[in-house]
Amino acid sequence: MDISFVVIFLGLLIFFAHLFNEFFNKTKIPNVLLLLLIGIILGPVSGIVRPDYFGQVGRIFTTITLIVILFESGISLKFAELRRNIGSATFITLFNFIGSSVIAALLATTLGRLDWISSLFLGAIVGGTSSAVVIPMVRQLNIGEKSQVILYLESVLSDVLCLVVGLAFLEGMMEGEIKIGGVFSGMWKSFLFAAILGVLAGTIWSVLLKNIRSIKNSMFTSLAFVFILYGFVEGIGYNGGIATLMFGIMLGNSETINSNKFFRKIFIITTTNLTENERNFFGEIVFIMQTYFFVYVGINIQFGNLWTYLIGLMAVAIIIIYRPLVTKLFAPRGLDLRDLTTLSIMAPKGLVPAVLASIPLQLGIVNGERIQDLGYSIVLFSIIISSFLVIAYNNDPLIFTRVYKRKRPDAENETSISKKIDPEGDINDNW
Repeated sequence: MDISFVVIFLGLLIFFAHLFNEFFNKTKIPNVLLLLLIGIILGPVSGIVRPDYFGQVGRIFTTITLIVILFESGISLKFAELRRNIGSATFITLFNFIGSSVIAALLATTLGRLDWISSLFLGAIVGGTSSAVVIPMVRQLNIGEKSQVILYLESVLSDVLCLVVGLAFLEGMMEGEIKIGGVFSGMWKSFLFAAILGVLAGTIWSVLLKNIRSIKNSMFTSLAFVFILYGFVEGIGYNGGIATLMFGIMLGNSETINSNKFFRKIFIITTTNLTENERNFFGEIVFIMQTYFFVYVGINIQFGNLWTYLIGLMAVAIIIIYRPLVTKLFAPRGLDLRDLTTLSIMAPKGLVPAVLASIPLQLGIVNGERIQDLGYSIVLFSIIISSFLVIAYNNDPLIFTRVYKRKRPDAENETSISKKIDPEGDINDNW
């Protein structure tokens, strides 16, 4: 492929990404979907670009994209919102993961003719939502901070669940048995130790940051430290994504830490806040990385036989029907219908299942190709359907509200909830 064509195309993508953001404001079509479609046209449809063109660079690129997105997202999360919503986010994550995994596994066994261990592996890798997809989509939606925090946490926590549980089932596929104790042991260690390392690293870096800024061209040093942290945590067998998110949270809340009386009594050190220029710089990097990432995902989609994709479509449809039940049970009080609906329709898969689905085929495991095709089909349809639900909801905010119509024991009645969506009260007659 001509290198000049590639360079021109990369430049055009950034211009198009900005246009797609404006296009979203007018049509409510998420830029994620448009970039994905560009990748599909370039890759599996036309064959202009093939996944093997990227080699190992592709995997490195997706990992770097994930690191940058998680870090920048952590910066925007505040301690107060985390404390208020961590319980709801945990329950929503667990029950959505379990339900989605069971749905996908049952369909893979009954309709996809996979053995039960392979089906459990497939269910585990598609059970969560993708932080690399959810976070950019959420930023284009006008929802409350509570909902943003829950969706961010769900996507990050479920990424870890998909990795830990999926890899445990992969080991079971190779050995012919699944060790349940090993699954739970690996899970809590991956969460706990990665989070501790992220908190420690974030605190240390927020103390050093003031001195680091005295170095010329130091804007990128924080991101460079995140790369080192991620690689170190992954290298010792824990989850780098959790560590990266916690690092960003600590750095983004350094002002709160510094003003905490308990912290001031124990430590004489002073933490430093990120400047507005640094936050904007990291935001620009995220914008560029995610633009290329979604095109790359589209290029890597591989179309299998029609029946496989019908199974994938059914799995995604049932998962999205299931999500409102979990949201209704565990979402925190005080959310309006707009936020509740957004929590329910935001179920896109992404980086983790796309990578893990291809591993059985690479290892020569029986049914590896079928697992890969099913995994890719669920990733594709989950992004497409979630995007179209976002479009439908933005065009008519009341389209899904019947799911949440319920009696509330507190003083906030249905009318007041409705007025959160339309202050003029025009929607009350439609309820």
